[in-house]
Amino acid sequence: MQKKLIALAIAGLASSAAFAQTNVTIYGLMDFGYVNTSGNSGGVSSSDSTHRLDSGVAQGNRLGFKGAEDLGNGLKAIFEAEYGFSGDESTGLSTIRHAYVGVTGGFGTAVGGRLDGVRYGIFNKYDAFAGGTVGNFTQMTAQVDRANSAIAYISPSWSGFSFVGAYATNIGSQTNGLGLDPQETNGNKLDGMLTTLMGNYTNGPIDVTVDWERVHFDDYMLLGTIPLDRDTVTTIAGSYDFGVVKLRALWDKQKVEGRDGVGTVADWRSWFVSATAPVGNFLLKATYGRTKEKQTSDSTARKFGLGVDYNLSKRTKLYADYGNISQGDNSAIEISYKANTNAGTGLGGTKAFDFGIQHKF
Repeated sequence: MQKKLIALAIAGLASSAAFAQTNVTIYGLMDFGYVNTSGNSGGVSSSDSTHRLDSGVAQGNRLGFKGAEDLGNGLKAIFEAEYGFSGDESTGLSTIRHAYVGVTGGFGTAVGGRLDGVRYGIFNKYDAFAGGTVGNFTQMTAQVDRANSAIAYISPSWSGFSFVGAYATNIGSQTNGLGLDPQETNGNKLDGMLTTLMGNYTNGPIDVTVDWERVHFDDYMLLGTIPLDRDTVTTIAGSYDFGVVKLRALWDKQKVEGRDGVGTVADWRSWFVSATAPVGNFLLKATYGRTKEKQTSDSTARKFGLGVDYNLSKRTKLYADYGNISQGDNSAIEISYKANTNAGTGLGGTKAFDFGIQHKF
């Protein structure tokens, strides 16, 4: 059923006044696939081959509602609420992926709510696998995938330049790496406070992004014993579309610092290069990258991914992918098709292949 028909059906069940001046769009995505994992490397011990059928292999299943109301004088009120769900179990709409309300106009856009992580989005934008399937590189890094209690400003584009400023009082949990879980509590002024500044330049085939983010900690103790002060990340990424192939690259630095004389707790450096090439209805994908914690010897981890999409239509595709992680003895990253899965709690094994189908509506 078309989105417009669904929206009309919902409008018929609600008061006409609620929809009188607001355009509401219902959208979503369903994804289902097969995943096989095996292999061992570094701190990941030998793993027997595993097989699974799962939803959300290339992208997480979602159902969303978004709309806008014309306020006059070029100003609009906007909202969006997107829910995640499992397509192979009876768990229903189990999580809120993001939800916000705000205003947009000639000055730009200002929103507040539960927002997608800016750096997380940059990784997925420049990764050929968009943060999904077993080929994605984003899973190799520590990410704030969503921020609770957040506000953001998105500027208009000036000759291709734009910027984003965001602030959150409670990021919730931080995936991968240290597995940080700073939560704001009574009397706690800084735990989980996130500040983000991001600039972007787009001009024809060129796209360049620079991002700086800092998470502050107040009385958060890592592992119950290490007092943390802040987590600072800097990300630089770019792409160029030649038509026959689109090349992408990203460099990232993440440094976690302690307080009370603790000094540097962790210091990661990560980079990857990736490419996509459309060939008829096919899209060929490849990514190779490396991450290393500088404080720890023999901690380098590398991953490469290869994949292909076949577009059955504008909204439906088949996909198949392969990923492989090689790492030192002091690194223990398990392969995963979920970019926001904690390292060490992935699928088991360090190499995998998948295939599946995805439909957007």
